[in-house]
Amino acid sequence: MKKEKRYFKKKFVKMKFNLVIIAFTLLIVICTIGIFLNFHLFAIQKVERLNKVRDYTEYKIKLDFLTDSDEYSERLIYETENERFYLSGVKEIYVYYGSTNTTLKDAFEKGYLTLEILKDNLTGEIGSGYTKYAFKGSNNEEEQYVMYEFERENDKTDYYFTTI
Repeated sequence: MKKEKRYFKKKFVKMKFNLVIIAFTLLIVICTIGIFLNFHLFAIQKVERLNKVRDYTEYKIKLDFLTDSDEYSERLIYETENERFYLSGVKEIYVYYGSTNTTLKDAFEKGYLTLEILKDNLTGEIGSGYTKYAFKGSNNEEEQYVMYEFERENDKTDYYFTTI
């Protein structure tokens, strides 16, 4: 009798342990699915909000600066038949339409932002072989940037975005 009780008690303890493991595993799976769906829905909402912007000429640009550990780089972000756009010494540039943002690359690719719209908010200054466009409409350092335009003979026009 005692052996049977001990046997059932061990079996019951083992069954409880297995149930706890199964419950914990299910909880982790449910949390993972929830996080994935939350991220996925946020990404879908972001695209829909950007598509519903009424006036793409009202925007703000913010720079994401390189940190000390990042290498200084020039990075091609967008290219058309006649133009190439580079980031120079900047990690990323974000375009804000109200509370919704996108990268400069995506704004160009999806047609939210064009070169003409961008130049309308900048002041140009002609230099030797280049034109410097600057935005100084804000005291916030993250919103101040410069765009250099280099005309290449028999080639595309290059635009470099950098900090002031």
